[in-house]
Amino acid sequence: MAKNFKEVLESLVNERIEDGEDPKDLFDELAREANLIFGRYNLEYELGIFTKKAEIA
Repeated sequence: MAKNFKEVLESLVNERIEDGEDPKDLFDELAREANLIFGRYNLEYELGIFTKKAEIA
């Protein structure tokens, strides 16, 4: 059964991250590729990086 584009892309991204690829590098690569394809539409991408704050005991 065919998956939709989002599911396939998410699966590939998760697989590459599990294999040790830096998520920031992966995002940069995907943004470059998307801009090559959709650049004429002037799309903007933003990566929100969340850090887990350590709790003080």
